[in-house]
Amino acid sequence: MKRFVLVPALTAATIAISAGAAYASQYVAYEGPGFSGRSVVIDRCGMSNIPFHGSYRWYGDGQSGRMYNQPDAQGVAHFTLAADRNAEQRTPVGWKSIFIVC
Repeated sequence: MKRFVLVPALTAATIAISAGAAYASQYVAYEGPGFSGRSVVIDRCGMSNIPFHGSYRWYGDGQSGRMYNQPDAQGVAHFTLAADRNAEQRTPVGWKSIFIVC
């Protein structure tokens, strides 16, 4: 009888873990204004330096992004991108690093 109870519990846990891992917020940094030139996607938890500052797109899908005007998330966060809303800016951005809160 324990075997029948354990299988559904393991299945539910696997589905929950897979669903949680499927989505993550993303910051897409573009080299040029208007989302032009090379781009990089930043979606890992914690601190990341931003290599391009021409424009950006933010896809908020569960984690917020703290934006810093200094590399390595030094100093005070200048702005926080929402965990549940998308955002974008077509003109150059001064942010040098991001801390994605997971």
